Amino acid sequence: MASTDADERDGTRRDGDLVRDPRRALVAAAVMLAVVVLLAVVVASDVGAPPFLQGIDDAWRRRVLAWPGWTRSVGEFLETLGSGVFMVVLRVAVAVWLAVRRRRWDLAAWLLAWGLADLVTFALKPAIARARPTPIGLQNPLTSFPSAHAKTAAQIAIGLVLIATSPWRERRVAYGLAVTWIVVMSLSRTVVDHHWLSDVIAGSLLGATCAVGVAAATQRVRDRGERGRPRKA
Repeated sequence: MASTDADERDGTRRDGDLVRDPRRALVAAAVMLAVVVLLAVVVASDVGAPPFLQGIDDAWRRRVLAWPGWTRSVGEFLETLGSGVFMVVLRVAVAVWLAVRRRRWDLAAWLLAWGLADLVTFALKPAIARARPTPIGLQNPLTSFPSAHAKTAAQIAIGLVLIATSPWRERRVAYGLAVTWIVVMSLSRTVVDHHWLSDVIAGSLLGATCAVGVAAATQRVRDRGERGRPRKA
């Protein structure tokens, strides 16, 4: 713990320094996960018209569909930018960068958060089978909940903050940029009418949960390993 205290004092960052307080980060991740689970339960209870949520979703849909036409053009651009092809390339590039720099704990957190976020999303979509506001594929239209674009945006944006900045320094600007990107990407999914508002909220929280929760868990594993390692004479 002495090295961690010293790092905190001088603001330096070691491999695996992802959050300031892993315990609090895990609590935050648990709270976000609980909201995702609650939304999933409500939607699954009646996928055609989830109680309480559908009224909010319908009201938001009417509002965004009345926005100027250029907002849909922006939404379509973001749909392409946030697609699997581009985001996989970005994720792989970050992983390669971490591997080259031999930041194995950061790399582990990055890859595990990526895999977990995608796995949960791919499991929830067919299990809940909620119809999109406007189908984008006739063969598989029941893939609205949660939003994969929003999930990916959150996992990548929050993950980049965690691995690219030090928890011992101010992160407000970095988190501000990350949240802005997540909100813009999420709203774009409703502007193009491919997702309900509750879909993108669930997706965003899921991605953030995986990024923060895995980062905190990875850091705790590292710290426990270091505490159990015998000191050199």
